[in-house]
Amino acid sequence: MYRERLQAAFDALKFNQAFRVILPDGSEATHGEGPPSFTIHIKTRRAARDIIIKSSLGFGEAYTRGEVDVEGDLQAVALLSYELQESVLKGSLWQRARYLLGFLSRRNTLAGSKRNIAAHYDLANSFYQLWLDAEMQYTCAYFNRPTDTLEDAQLQKMDLACRKLRLQPGEFVVEAGCGWGGLALHMARNYGVRVKSFNISKEQIAFARERAQRLGIGDDRVEYVQDDYRNIPNHVKSCDKFVSICMLEHVGRDSYTDFHRLVSRVLRKQGLAMLQFISRTNPSPISNPWLEKYVFPGYYNPSLGEVLKPIEREHRQLHLIDVENMRYHYALTLKHWLERFERNADRIRAQWGEEVVRTFRLYLNGGLADFAHGAGTLVYQVLLSHGFDNGAPLTRHHHYAPAEASRTAAAAVPVLQPA
Repeated sequence: MYRERLQAAFDALKFNQAFRVILPDGSEATHGEGPPSFTIHIKTRRAARDIIIKSSLGFGEAYTRGEVDVEGDLQAVALLSYELQESVLKGSLWQRARYLLGFLSRRNTLAGSKRNIAAHYDLANSFYQLWLDAEMQYTCAYFNRPTDTLEDAQLQKMDLACRKLRLQPGEFVVEAGCGWGGLALHMARNYGVRVKSFNISKEQIAFARERAQRLGIGDDRVEYVQDDYRNIPNHVKSCDKFVSICMLEHVGRDSYTDFHRLVSRVLRKQGLAMLQFISRTNPSPISNPWLEKYVFPGYYNPSLGEVLKPIEREHRQLHLIDVENMRYHYALTLKHWLERFERNADRIRAQWGEEVVRTFRLYLNGGLADFAHGAGTLVYQVLLSHGFDNGAPLTRHHHYAPAEASRTAAAAVPVLQPA
């Protein structure tokens, strides 16, 4: 029975590559026209049942358990899983309700956010050190050239944020969601500002504080506060600049109005706020169900409209002054992360187990496939002003150093070809 249902499910997908499926009884079937470009080996009846019932969530669970293996391009398989994900949106009311109930159980309340963040970011600092850059930046880098190293690209991302914010010595900056603290240190050391950074991850805060102490940077220059962003007004009356790099995904789709209200409350008149966040082309209440449950609990990637509509509707003192789409930069970032992860896969397996290896392998391959080949996910940098500032630069030239601009113009763009 499961054979016919799987056959129908795979045949119904609008996928542009042929692929082969091996079922638990050893039978095989090729879907699509032409020679198969990859093979999915479904090894157990439980895995087959999970894929039928839970679609992409079931596929991800079976893969991380080792009950599904892939021969060939895992990124192509990840793109296939996005097609499976669409079946959740088109599935029965029971199927959609089942997923939404799970998502609601991981909502980003004050207590829920602590659980959700700890589940991913508190895994171990040493784990992330094996495949992130030296600055421990776990967000989209910025490549002036496709051949840039990851270290260079992450420094360029931080510099770009600082230039967009037009940081000046002596200014006070609030950062919501500081990761391992690298941006705050970069702003303080290179731009002479004072920074107060907020994060609810115990492991990340401990790492950031230890690094600042090692570099001789005291709380008078950079202070890391282990607290929820919603409590920022309890610590800060006003600031010159506000920055949040890829924290907005953990805010929740029903909280953007409150988030912007907080920004406008603490940001001084004519101050600037920069938000970098993973976005999507179309708003939807359903994210990637496997990724949301097992990698980033409670995450939601908002569309650009979902982020900006509350500003248009309620926060007239905040003005949008710049938007940059960094989608392909994230594809290049993920390519570097994946290469480093695979080089250290044996060490990761020995310390954290096979399931962690398979989970992050699927997540990184899926992200790379998504951002490189247009599965609907984007990255935006959005710059906001608190009120009008007629003394601001008339052009964007200050965003980019002249040497960088000339190199970028001459760069050969594609290094990741469409699948």
